[in-house]
Amino acid sequence: MSRTDDATRKRIDRWIKEKNLNSYGDPKDTVYAGGTPLFNELTGQRYNRYEYILERHPELRSERSGP
Repeated sequence: MSRTDDATRKRIDRWIKEKNLNSYGDPKDTVYAGGTPLFNELTGQRYNRYEYILERHPELRSERSGP
């Protein structure tokens, strides 16, 4: 279950759409080893998509984040 609140998830989804990014917040043509950045093949750890994006773009935690 995501620890990310609904407002933050909506903000992230809106940001992805506005920036024309893939669902992980990266350029659309990004290729990932194993097909997804949400699974670490070395450790077996899985990541929540929103938490993954927030780790890389912490400014999206704030209501003030914008285009």
